[in-house]
Amino acid sequence: MPKKEKKRLQVILSEEQDALLTKAAYELSSPERLVSKSEVVRLAIEKIARELEEGRLELAELLKRLEAQEE
Repeated sequence: MPKKEKKRLQVILSEEQDALLTKAAYELSSPERLVSKSEVVRLAIEKIARELEEGRLELAELLKRLEAQEE
């Protein structure tokens, strides 16, 4: 069976964002299973997409947050 092809995404994070990502991975981990920062990012993407689809997250509000972080 051939390996599944994966797409790679490179993102530049601030130190604060990296620290939040590390903290989330640590909090989601257990002695039986460590959660990587990549897994946290994938979970966050799924959660954001689901909430946008279900109307529980306002796109305008999300864009405002992103713009505020860029300043």
